[in-house]
Amino acid sequence: MKKILMFTLFCIMTSGGNAQMKKGIGPMLGTRGYGIVFVGQWQIKSNIITGFESRFYDIKNDSELPGYNRFTGQSLNVGDKALLMIPIYGTIKWLLFEGKIANNFSPFVEIKLGPTLAIDGKEDSRKFSERWGNAGTITTYGVQIAFGVAFLQMGGSTISPSIGYEYLPMGEKVDGRTNYNGTVVNITFTFGNNRR
Repeated sequence: MKKILMFTLFCIMTSGGNAQMKKGIGPMLGTRGYGIVFVGQWQIKSNIITGFESRFYDIKNDSELPGYNRFTGQSLNVGDKALLMIPIYGTIKWLLFEGKIANNFSPFVEIKLGPTLAIDGKEDSRKFSERWGNAGTITTYGVQIAFGVAFLQMGGSTISPSIGYEYLPMGEKVDGRTNYNGTVVNITFTFGNNRR
């Protein structure tokens, strides 16, 4: 795991060069839950973008249902999982037809790889401090391949919807599963002065 982390950090540090970093944020929806994505990108060639992606991923149970206690007036989730994942990926994005399409969009393929921190809280506790205070942690890795389209906006910002498959093995059973693999949909809003 340390080798993967060191490799990811090395790729992030060397990919920047003299290029200006563009930052972005956006929602994500996956087979196992939903979350929010933070990205940093450097365009090192006209058709290659490298960078990093970090995500706050709230894992949901397949049988989780919203409920309402009519005696207390409180809403609650029945069958809730208290499991959060925070992947930190190094990314490489290849703009497939850069310079060949005379419009403001570019299809791309993106590969993401890096360590993932899983935080397993206590499902039975309703108070935040009890649920997350002494939560167990697991460090693993994740890999994702995604396909999407980058839409250039005025001022150099970009909207990039993408869909991909993510491989998230746990190495042990966590909340009844040994992996949290599945489809992931991202919509990333990247801000910057340069084209993509």
